[in-house]
Amino acid sequence: MYRGLYKNKGGEKRKMSGRIFRIGIALVMLSVLTVPAMAAYGMETWFVPENSTGTYGTDILVPMNMSERVGETVSGQLDIYYDKNCVNVVSVDQSMSPFSWNTYNWFNDSYNQPETWYPWLSPTHTCVRVQWDNPAGPISAGNYTLCVLKLRCNCSSGCTSNLLIGYSEANNEMGDPITGGHKYHNGTYTCLAPQETFSKSLVKGWNLISLPLTADDMTVASVFSSIDGKYDALYRYDASTNLWVALGSDDTLENGVGYFINMTEDATWTYSGSAFTSMGISLEPGLNMIGWLNCSKPINQTGLDDPAKVRYVARWNATSHRFEVYVPGAPDAFNDFDTLERGVGYFVAAKTDFTLTESCT
Repeated sequence: MYRGLYKNKGGEKRKMSGRIFRIGIALVMLSVLTVPAMAAYGMETWFVPENSTGTYGTDILVPMNMSERVGETVSGQLDIYYDKNCVNVVSVDQSMSPFSWNTYNWFNDSYNQPETWYPWLSPTHTCVRVQWDNPAGPISAGNYTLCVLKLRCNCSSGCTSNLLIGYSEANNEMGDPITGGHKYHNGTYTCLAPQETFSKSLVKGWNLISLPLTADDMTVASVFSSIDGKYDALYRYDASTNLWVALGSDDTLENGVGYFINMTEDATWTYSGSAFTSMGISLEPGLNMIGWLNCSKPINQTGLDDPAKVRYVARWNATSHRFEVYVPGAPDAFNDFDTLERGVGYFVAAKTDFTLTESCT
């Protein structure tokens, strides 16, 4: 009986061995069939960070990373497009690249007519080409820094440029392309206008203010850090609901909005940022609490001097604790003020909904 059981057991072993052998062959065939599909992944590139910010006249380094998906790319090229009216590529550092040799070339403004390949690019875009090779053979799969771009803002009023990587080819050790067509990855580089500092004296009690500068960090805690502990309440007015909205330290402030801040003592408020010089804000019928730009401007040179749209404009006098009013079309003697000032908030009583579009020019 035991011998019979042993034979059966051995038979099962032989059957299992046959199954395992056939499965093994199938797996080998499957792996052979899937290799070309893996190789088709090729490589991809991206900027780090994808969207970067700098200030006028300053340099910033933006690494361009590459993911070697299957470790077979040994040569290739990338075309990096950028708007020369906004930013310059000062240099390309490829010292951290894993490839044996690499170069970059500058091309003229009309190179390859980028707007025909990428319609959203303007004719002011130009191109830098990065080329690489690795004659020693493929590198291991992984993420690598292909190069580091040194960018410089060259616009004084603030602008944003596409940073677009369009790669035309990447070849394996046999010289065969492993990427097809003109693929791309789009990032941005934003040049901020020159930074300046704004100061305003605030008195104990309620003050109606606005933000004439755009700071890198527009949270309440950051913008009002100079008067931290010297105020106990901050509100904006929601014209659509006719309700007051209390703001906390983590809330984000906006240009073009008026804010009531309650000071517990006299203090000087200061913060830094780029000039807020143009706006387009929607006004609702009824009361709106708005902010102003980084400039002074007579009301009669703005859209707030239209009697068909505006009943009155009011500001809060924090010293006398009363509102001062400007009425469009009224004689000058009846108006308490006639100029919009930076850092001041205003109530606008609108007769209808309209968009207030203004600039400092």
